[in-house]
Amino acid sequence: MKTFIQSLCTLLFLGAAACGAPASTEPSASLDTTEQQARCETCPGGGGGGEGDPPPPIIVHGYEIDLPLFKPALLPAGWCFYDIGGGGHISLCNGTGKGTMDWRGGNAVFHASSDSWYDDSTFYYSRLMTKLPLTDGFVPIAQALGYYTHPENVPGLVRGSVELIVPNQWPLPGPLTSEIIIAVQVKENGVWVDKATSRNSITNLRQMHEVQALVQHNQEVRFEVRAKGRADHEMYYTLWKVRMFGAQCYPDFANGGACL
Repeated sequence: MKTFIQSLCTLLFLGAAACGAPASTEPSASLDTTEQQARCETCPGGGGGGEGDPPPPIIVHGYEIDLPLFKPALLPAGWCFYDIGGGGHISLCNGTGKGTMDWRGGNAVFHASSDSWYDDSTFYYSRLMTKLPLTDGFVPIAQALGYYTHPENVPGLVRGSVELIVPNQWPLPGPLTSEIIIAVQVKENGVWVDKATSRNSITNLRQMHEVQALVQHNQEVRFEVRAKGRADHEMYYTLWKVRMFGAQCYPDFANGGACL
């Protein structure tokens, strides 16, 4: 019987080790954080301190800054919602074809077009159209600004995401394809610099694209979306979501989003 119990204990110990049993039973700190293992691309210097050292943990701490693209009550100053029953147009109140939707605090959509539409029953049919100027290069179309800080004075992971398409548009042949560059940026010596970027091919199929970067404590951080323009056509892009997770504050959304 003693041999059986010893064997059973050995099996239970091996099973616990295989499942990743904790090495200590001490209670963990009750912070609103989630620890993840850093990917080499996001580790300063490519990883840990020395060769063979494990990468440091990345702290995810903060909340989501979600630009209120389809909330008529939170339209920026100078923008109007024209309700025609079941939905309506979102456009500049002065009738100008396009302009900047500025929610203050660095949260904005640029080149927003009067072709935008809000559908109050089906989110899928809502659309925020942007119309780029004639240019042979990438143009910023959206930004979300925040500030990263942490109660334990540690760096953290900030992630930005965008949901969009390049719609087919006359007189260009379809189906269209294009590119976007999305970036997590930090402010260094008063200048915004890319901390991490992702270049993505897009089509007229709705998709989400993400990028993330490790940001130091007490630092401004910005998520930027850039779309590819053309020299022969004012390119349209359709936005549904622009979000940044991990920053602490700054949103104002014309006073309805607090902070600032």
